[in-house]
Amino acid sequence: MAELISNAWDADARNVWIEIPLGQPWGDDDRIVVTDDGVGMSYEDAETRYLLVGRKRRVELHQDRTEGGRPLHGRKGIGKLAAFGTAKILECLTVDTKGQVTSFRLDYDHIRNLDPTEDYEVEPAQGDRLLCDPEGNLLTQGTRITLSMLRPRRAMNEDQFRRSLARRFALDADKMKTVVNGEEISRFDYNLDVRFPRDGQLFDTGVEETADGWAEMESRAGGVRWWIGFTEKPLHEKQLQGVSVLARGKMVQRPFFFHRTAGAEGQLGQEYLMGEVQADWLDEGRDIDTDLIQANRDQLQLEDERLDEFVDWGQSLIRRALKEWSRLRRQRVAKGLDLGNFTDLMERLTPDERKRMMRVTSAVSKIPAIDVDEARELVSSIVDAHEDTIVRELLERIDSSTPDFQSEIWEVVQRFGLIDARRNQTIIEARLKTIAELRRFVAGGATEVPTIHDHVKKHPWLLDPRWYLLDDEVRLSDLGIEPEPDETDGRLDFLFALGPGAPYTHDELLVVEIKRGTHPDGRKRSVNSDEVSRFHEYALAAEQSQSISSDPLRVVGVMIAQRYTSRADLSRKNLQTLPTPRLNFTTWDRVLMETERLHKGWLAVSTRRAKTEEST
Repeated sequence: MAELISNAWDADARNVWIEIPLGQPWGDDDRIVVTDDGVGMSYEDAETRYLLVGRKRRVELHQDRTEGGRPLHGRKGIGKLAAFGTAKILECLTVDTKGQVTSFRLDYDHIRNLDPTEDYEVEPAQGDRLLCDPEGNLLTQGTRITLSMLRPRRAMNEDQFRRSLARRFALDADKMKTVVNGEEISRFDYNLDVRFPRDGQLFDTGVEETADGWAEMESRAGGVRWWIGFTEKPLHEKQLQGVSVLARGKMVQRPFFFHRTAGAEGQLGQEYLMGEVQADWLDEGRDIDTDLIQANRDQLQLEDERLDEFVDWGQSLIRRALKEWSRLRRQRVAKGLDLGNFTDLMERLTPDERKRMMRVTSAVSKIPAIDVDEARELVSSIVDAHEDTIVRELLERIDSSTPDFQSEIWEVVQRFGLIDARRNQTIIEARLKTIAELRRFVAGGATEVPTIHDHVKKHPWLLDPRWYLLDDEVRLSDLGIEPEPDETDGRLDFLFALGPGAPYTHDELLVVEIKRGTHPDGRKRSVNSDEVSRFHEYALAAEQSQSISSDPLRVVGVMIAQRYTSRADLSRKNLQTLPTPRLNFTTWDRVLMETERLHKGWLAVSTRRAKTEEST
């Protein structure tokens, strides 16, 4: 597309219209049509100029500008072949300034299969010989290129295509408009957090800022215009990262970093950096033997020693931009980390701890690519976790290192979430002790009430970390169950909900009944069939209570015991086949095994993350 747009520019076109299938894979019937209203070609022009591969246009014309005064893009006469990278058939309809109509068709497969000694006989194009714009308006002059038999490819994102095309050119829209599928391509622009020269100069002298936001200056290599910008967040599209080089309004070097080898800070900053440099002298002259641009026309011949000074200048530009961006970013983060913003947090600290936290905020503000929100979140987590023994040890170790090294350590802490990892270690180790305590209760003959019940009520995650405790010791009458005369309105052990915690909606209501695991003498206790039936009644009552709700929850019953009598075992197997309410019967051994395995896995992950700090 860039080559066809350049052809329109060189033809002094005022408009170029592109019709291309975007957002969908290309099929057999898809076409690409590029139309312009330039000077067009006569039959003789098409035969002796356009169809001549390797024509040295600037040498032949003894000039490097069009008749309309535009700087020529064409140079080596091979750009026309770019179309065959996309399609197998090229058809051209062109009308010159005298109204003469010429058309022809090129078949890539036919050309490729020719004997090298044979001439290719150009085929006449078939079909419409009227030249119109996409809206059907007749054009008195211009050219239409139609590409068909497109090479299959996956769908192209329309926004990325437009952005890529816009970055290819810095053409004056007042001289030529480029329209893709009915929408004009605007000059390349991007939402930037920092832009130079708008937000500061990178060179002490010799720089002038233009009205359109570019910097103009003379380098040792020649005159240049440039701007460098940094986005708020990293650029995930790699093709956007870096500085593109333009000459004569067209990209001659795709975005790069002038072969600059970046340190840790620079490497990180490059993910945010984009810019443009305009240096028309890179494409001056008519002699292709001294051309500084590669044949593909979007890369400079950087190995050419004549570009050494230009590359050196570009490296200096990027180095200065990264340094100034880092300074401005640190300044902004330091302002956002004013300890006055953490009044509530700081009130919990001793005077010595506050002094240490001031040193922490100073080090955090120097992390190269951290933004204000990330810095605040990191400092908040440090203050909030400072009472944890492991976190306090981490703070002390970092505080004892050299000031210059502290920001690098805090960067690692922030990027790998080491504060959370350290805290998780403490939490999980405490939870494993709680699991071990429940195991002792179950094995030691502890009663359901109050010992096991109170332990589970205090730590409901023991049964399942996904469960959210709604209530415990639920009265049977609250579920619509009339208690037996000797039950004195007995109670169900627990009601849980499965799903996110309040105030969000739940998916399931869990009726949980726990039974002691052993007798006082150490024998395993078996649940009898009456207890299983009573549990089934609880679940049925809960289901009935949900039936009158406008948004009923799915009821699931869970009984936790250690073993069942033979009759109880048969009863539970029958009950598990019922569609509703769904009943699950499990053992304390399984509950303890699963929750212990989950927490040990969590501990292993947190330990690995925390060890990142050790290796630092």
